[in-house]
Amino acid sequence: MATLQLPNRDARLAYLALQYHLARPGSELDPETKRPLEHGLAEVARALEPQLERAMATIELSDYQRQRLVSAIAGAVNELKTYPLLGGQTTVPRFHAALRRLFPEVTEEPEEAPQLAAHLVTLRRRLESAARSASAQGKSPGPGRRPWWRFWERGRG
Repeated sequence: MATLQLPNRDARLAYLALQYHLARPGSELDPETKRPLEHGLAEVARALEPQLERAMATIELSDYQRQRLVSAIAGAVNELKTYPLLGGQTTVPRFHAALRRLFPEVTEEPEEAPQLAAHLVTLRRRLESAARSASAQGKSPGPGRRPWWRFWERGRG
């Protein structure tokens, strides 16, 4: 489990991405068993929501939850990019309701949505970077074959 400290804006953006993810049918089902996930992103959303008014929010994410949050952020970025093109509408009602509540300035001025998307991309990069550094601390690079598609790493090691 990794503990993340998020400034208010990042916490609200992460919550917005969580709402996007949770609005998708089947998003919280185990792909193999088709049963609800024990520790999915709904758990993270419940932990984050009461902290949205604070200057700093703290959440704990498993590696699986972090991967799912990164995926949710990617979907939310796409939704925010199309928001001004669709005249201030989204294809996900739950996302739209959360956007209106968390960022009322965007609903008044839809052209602000791409700026939020840029902040979300920055948050996504931070999450990915934190995961890489955590895995680098936990594992020592040992001998092994690199995947064939990672051709840029062939000469290293």
